[in-house]
Amino acid sequence: MSVDSSTPLFQSLLKGTELSFTRLQQDYEQYAPDNWRKTAFTLFAAAILTHFISVAIWRLYLSPLAKIPGPKLAGLTFLYEAYYEVILGGQYFKRVAEMHEQYGPIVRVTPDEVHWNDPEFIDTIYPTTGRKTNKPEWFSKRTGTPDSIVSTPGHDLHRRRRNALNSFFSVASIRRLDIVMKEYTEKMLNRMEKISKSNNQVLQFHHMFKACASDVITIYAFGECFGFMELEDFGWSFFESTDEFFFLTHLFFLIPGLVQIAQNAPAWILKKIIPALGELRDRQDWWLNKVREIRTSPNPERVKSTIFEGIINSPLPASEKEDQRLASEAQLVVFAGEGTTAYSLTCALYHLLDNPTDLATLKAELKASNLDPTKIPSINDVEALPFLNAVIQEAVRLHPGVMARQVRISPETPILYTDKQSGKDYVIPPGTITSMSPLDTHMNESAFENAYAFKPERWIENPLLTRYFHGFSKGTRGCVGMTLARREMAIILASIFLKYDLYTGQSGPTLELYDTDRARDIDANSDYIIPVPAKGSKGLQVLIRN
Repeated sequence: MSVDSSTPLFQSLLKGTELSFTRLQQDYEQYAPDNWRKTAFTLFAAAILTHFISVAIWRLYLSPLAKIPGPKLAGLTFLYEAYYEVILGGQYFKRVAEMHEQYGPIVRVTPDEVHWNDPEFIDTIYPTTGRKTNKPEWFSKRTGTPDSIVSTPGHDLHRRRRNALNSFFSVASIRRLDIVMKEYTEKMLNRMEKISKSNNQVLQFHHMFKACASDVITIYAFGECFGFMELEDFGWSFFESTDEFFFLTHLFFLIPGLVQIAQNAPAWILKKIIPALGELRDRQDWWLNKVREIRTSPNPERVKSTIFEGIINSPLPASEKEDQRLASEAQLVVFAGEGTTAYSLTCALYHLLDNPTDLATLKAELKASNLDPTKIPSINDVEALPFLNAVIQEAVRLHPGVMARQVRISPETPILYTDKQSGKDYVIPPGTITSMSPLDTHMNESAFENAYAFKPERWIENPLLTRYFHGFSKGTRGCVGMTLARREMAIILASIFLKYDLYTGQSGPTLELYDTDRARDIDANSDYIIPVPAKGSKGLQVLIRN
């Protein structure tokens, strides 16, 4: 049957259809955008939730690290570490030590990092030969010296960079610094004598040690220095600015890119936003300007007298010899040379003054060596003093100058570990971040009997203990400046105790501990890469009498 489109019925149906379609279109235009947004938001939220659930399932149940003992939260999220480091302030090293007490010698401390407290396993994590050893990419971003050897992620590039510096820190090269070390040790003794004659005879030794170490390493690196030993306060505001930078390192790790902003922002902006970093930026600008001055100097001897000789004359490509790269290397050398050396010296001096028997043994050794008490000993003089060097070794064992977990990556070879306590075997796949902490190892009673006690003689009685020592790191990435640091500490301590005795009521040059408590002022209370004492501590204070 056919329908006439001109009939009133058809026209009415057509008009009704048109009205319905128009209303439907209006309803769609009115409500569809909100529905679309809701749908899109729901899908986005679902995708995010699915992602987090997938990551959680992977990390907790499917990852090769899922079977490693440790708190589930530590294996689930990096925020677990961030809570202890950022919110509580550098406290994760204490929590990690507690984990080992609870879970054993192998612990998963982050979603992608496994940590050991097993002195017998040091050489496996930090090999000297036979296996490539990388560092994670984030490590370079955290330290603020991304182009230095300590921060170099790749094994091969690290080896090339380190080879260019090795000669600068060889024993033969360091002997050339003998005259500089003597000069600044003499300045140090003169400042001590001046303080002994002042109204306030108490000295915060860390200030002076850091100024002395900084001047020495800066002269060695650049041929010039800031002259902190000449300043009344030993240039302490400069060092406080450096410490402020270290206090931000955990935040740098938590917020990627923040360290680049702090490092690369114009000086005037940085000083407005973070005034405490102002003097550090002044030092960084000085280092960079000196690099440019040395590179462009027409005098070839100018280069030879600095850290840059080996780098500039090495087969490294031109990109490795750019100003910013060299300044980053110099910054690392100065930071390490002033901070860790000063900290170890401070701790060694404290323990000698707190242990009269050990100090008497050291003074007897100095006397037996026939050193002239009116002169500063040379490197040759102090190298042959076993007890003095044992004192330094023990001080670094108890108080390593770098607190951070020493992270490594085996990029090609899995790491096999057997927990002797439980008998379980673990296979750590290539690419996993592995780590140990010097303080954990050095306080392990299985390696060091009565570990918390200061006992220098342990190193003489049992030289094999050195295999458990990693106060200067270990393996192919061990501290390049270790030889310099040991010699410098030995010269300074020998010079102090050739002149001074422990005060017991007698006349003459003496030293006496003043309002100093080991737990509060000497032991590490927080980890900001560098060890930090308890809040409010004034560090090692000594009353000086002449």
